[in-house]
Amino acid sequence: MENLSGRVAVVTGGASGIGAGIARACGESGMRVVIADIESAPAEKLARELEAAGTPAFAVRTDVTRPGDLEALADAAFERFGAADLLFNNAGVAQGGPIHEFTSADWDWLLGVNVFGVINGCRAFVPRWLERGEAAHVVNTASVGGFLSGPVLGMYSTTKFAVVAYSESLAQELAAKQIGVSILCPGWTNTNLGDASRNRPAGLGTAPDQLEIITPGMAEGMEPIEVGRRALRGVRENALYVFTHPEFQPIIADRFTKVLAALDRAREPVKAP
Repeated sequence: MENLSGRVAVVTGGASGIGAGIARACGESGMRVVIADIESAPAEKLARELEAAGTPAFAVRTDVTRPGDLEALADAAFERFGAADLLFNNAGVAQGGPIHEFTSADWDWLLGVNVFGVINGCRAFVPRWLERGEAAHVVNTASVGGFLSGPVLGMYSTTKFAVVAYSESLAQELAAKQIGVSILCPGWTNTNLGDASRNRPAGLGTAPDQLEIITPGMAEGMEPIEVGRRALRGVRENALYVFTHPEFQPIIADRFTKVLAALDRAREPVKAP
């Protein structure tokens, strides 16, 4: 899918942060854009901004944890634009703290948005693409946290590891179906992810949050539109992995070095005591 002009992009979590950056990058590339977000006002504001700049766009309030919302989103895209060529499953939230202290409600929230948001999006769009038999592409936003783990952000990384595994499997299943799959793995980006709790459902109650540890890095991070441009480069190149921050390469390489060393150790027989 090298020529993106005139294509239709659907972006979840599209009202702010990386999602808004993707939407703007799609506009730059001459695409039509559907902005899906649980926050209606900023989604509609961005749609008006894109329209004013000459990009056909509209907003759809979407809770990605609800399969019916994703089906309605697909219906809206096909009804308004007659197509949906690219799906960016980008909606995501975070919560920080000791991983053993998170409650079931905490896990339900992050898994619901970060993992089932991707699953629900693919279930709503991929069958339609297969039925039409036309080229399409899905970009699932993971993170460098989908390849790295550590303290405080353990629950977030757990969900992003799941997105990587899901996407790798999906790519293999769709390889012969004209449907590309990319995994977007950004690092520090200037977004409001640290304020993700603003969209935590009231019914789940409040929870301690230690996301202040990521605020400095994010404030000095890459601008979202640059992440969006790199995501589109990945689409054009049909790249499975799309990283944005090469400075994480040594850390990720060290992880895989340790994995390979453990596999080498498995070759050695175990002596009986």
